[in-house]
Amino acid sequence: MANIQVDFENTSMVFSPGQIVAGNITVDVPDDFKARKICVELCGKAYTFWEGEVKNTKVKNLDIVRVRHNCADHKAKIVYAKDELIVWRSEDQKNEIAAGSYVFKFSFALPNWCPPSFEGDIGFIRYCIKVEIDRPWKFDDKFVRGFTVIPRIDLAQIPNSQFPSKRHICEESGSILFKRGVVRLEVKLLRQGFVCGEQIPVEIQIENDSNKKFGKILWKLVQRVTYTGFRDGFVDSETCQQRQKVQYSTRVNAQIRVEERKFFEKLQDVKIEENTKHTINENMTIPSLPPTIKSCDIISVEYFLKIKLTSSGTFSKSIKVECPFIIGTENSLKIPDPEIESIRSYKRSIFGFNSTRLKNRSLQKFAPFYPVYNLTL
Repeated sequence: MANIQVDFENTSMVFSPGQIVAGNITVDVPDDFKARKICVELCGKAYTFWEGEVKNTKVKNLDIVRVRHNCADHKAKIVYAKDELIVWRSEDQKNEIAAGSYVFKFSFALPNWCPPSFEGDIGFIRYCIKVEIDRPWKFDDKFVRGFTVIPRIDLAQIPNSQFPSKRHICEESGSILFKRGVVRLEVKLLRQGFVCGEQIPVEIQIENDSNKKFGKILWKLVQRVTYTGFRDGFVDSETCQQRQKVQYSTRVNAQIRVEERKFFEKLQDVKIEENTKHTINENMTIPSLPPTIKSCDIISVEYFLKIKLTSSGTFSKSIKVECPFIIGTENSLKIPDPEIESIRSYKRSIFGFNSTRLKNRSLQKFAPFYPVYNLTL
């Protein structure tokens, strides 16, 4: 078996749509090694997969005579980038390649419409370089190395990101027969758009016009991912070499799965007496995360702030409110390009090596890198 190594010219392995992905392939060939060809392939796709239950009901004479529960796979795929380069081919039928170390160059152009890299529990948006050695009468040698693609998402170009956000809820305390007053919980964000590394300043106002006391506040930041899958089918696409626009076929049996992952949680003790008003402030730092994703048809990523106010006593009552916000890749502040590099770094996703094993055993352990800003400098 040959030893294969992939090195990128861009050592950060972070690219933008439209950029050139270039580097070297190093192949160490042992003695008595046979091969037909060595291929290098650029792959970029979105993929979802999960197992679901389907209930089939048979009705006869308006009566249910049979109910059958079956398991059905739900999956979807969109190919955003696909290109291939043959760097070596056998010149005769002997399929022989001399032992030694070989270095081959590769260069591919990323399409302009690539969505951000993302790794989730039941799906991903993944980009990689795949090396495959076609061997006669043996299993092919394969090596896959992932890299990160991050499009430019400038918060200054998203009007809503600069406006403040406010959410509130009013709930009556007590039972139907014994009302104890009204509690109002309001959450305020100074703006709706942020970048990784930035702090989210949150202000909550509590108007407790009831005879109930409240003792705890739970702060939580979550990532909400919506996956789309198709029973016994998939979403396919055509790449830039065939058509300029990604096309896909849809099925009527589409289903969605919504998953949430928390990346900040804090339980705070408070003392809110009856018939009082309180204002509480909190700052939460955004870690390394993918930006808000709306450009992929089968995976969307949104972010929410969740607040839960819990009353004291034996029969506790909870009041919940959530507020959406946007994560971009460029801050709305007009920072000159030379200064951006001094405050921006690329860090591995806070969720780490999550699902790179999904449907690809040849892929090296990989987690995407996202831009994180140090705005305190």
